[in-house]
Amino acid sequence: MEPFSTFLGSGLLAELRSNDGMSEREARDWIAKKAGSFYDAEAMYRLCWPGHEDPKLWAEYADLRVHVMSDAELIDLEREYRKQHKLPPRRPWEAHMFRSSMGRSER
Repeated sequence: MEPFSTFLGSGLLAELRSNDGMSEREARDWIAKKAGSFYDAEAMYRLCWPGHEDPKLWAEYADLRVHVMSDAELIDLEREYRKQHKLPPRRPWEAHMFRSSMGRSER
């Protein structure tokens, strides 16, 4: 399995600005280019890279893949988060943990 990280769009933008030294415009353009769609501050992005790469900055990854997470991926991410933190499964009446990011991969 390839290593991955997940970021809310605004968090990814902040990460690129602080760690990679990109301007806000450069970071938005980079995200849009890598994801193949416009930048969305409320979308959840999944970044995957081959395990053999270990650069210091996100922009240096040659084979980095970035995409907006689908609702199914967000539900799986919530399930995994709950399992890792020993939380009970989400009850049907509870809101999804990543509700604000849902429905954005289809836009």
